[in-house]
Amino acid sequence: MFCILEFLLGWIDKIMKRDVLRGIIQSVSFGISLLLIILLIKGIFTTAHQFCPYSSICFGIMGLKLHTGMLFKPAIIIGFLIAFSTIFLGRLFCGYVCFIGTLQESIFKLNKSKHKFLQRIPYKLHRFLIGLKYLFFLITVIFAYFGIQYLYMKFCPVIAMAHPQRIGIAAVITLVIIIIGGLLVERFWCRYLCPYAAMMNVFQYLGKLLKINRLKIFRNIKTSINCFNCTNYCPMNIDIGYNEEISDVNCIHCFRCVRICSKQDAAKSKCIYRD
Repeated sequence: MFCILEFLLGWIDKIMKRDVLRGIIQSVSFGISLLLIILLIKGIFTTAHQFCPYSSICFGIMGLKLHTGMLFKPAIIIGFLIAFSTIFLGRLFCGYVCFIGTLQESIFKLNKSKHKFLQRIPYKLHRFLIGLKYLFFLITVIFAYFGIQYLYMKFCPVIAMAHPQRIGIAAVITLVIIIIGGLLVERFWCRYLCPYAAMMNVFQYLGKLLKINRLKIFRNIKTSINCFNCTNYCPMNIDIGYNEEISDVNCIHCFRCVRICSKQDAAKSKCIYRD
């Protein structure tokens, strides 16, 4: 499987730049998600839960506890499979498919500050904020277990966008955070608040514990001139530093670190499986 994927990635690089492919996948995924949201708003589909991958937590855990049939089974299964796939593929879903992730990238492009990519959040504050999404993930798991997930669903951005007729103050607060935070800090929601991102990271840590190889970006350290463009321009604020491999579980495989590299030879990094 790993060899096949490596071959496909190499083939893609020969016929198309990987960032171009990413842009195409993002546009198609965003268009499909936007169509679903419109259909939900019009009432053609009844609820966003039947499409949201986080239903694997919201309703999957409740169904397991009660030993009853689960609501929204397709969404629960797909949501679990996406999270499980991160053991091998990392957070490709976040960088290529997620509607909110792509929306945040678009919002950040509205920021016309000349130095917006260089205005990194201080490391200590960054490490503190990263922990928030794990806290929110734990809260959602506990609430779902006791069947009171409706309490945190009031803050759910997916429900807020898909069912604006039912939007409340809590959801408005979440949307304001996504918009304002996303305008000032690239992928603010993905970095610090998304519980599904935390869930995917937990699976990656499990894979690491089991010593399972994962898709990663590797740098050519020998030709690097230590300009730190890769670190300064990373949308997830990952401290790449002098590391040869980008093993941070928050990497979304956007390949900006490769594209922004000021040394052409050093930019010939590739995504491979390796211990």
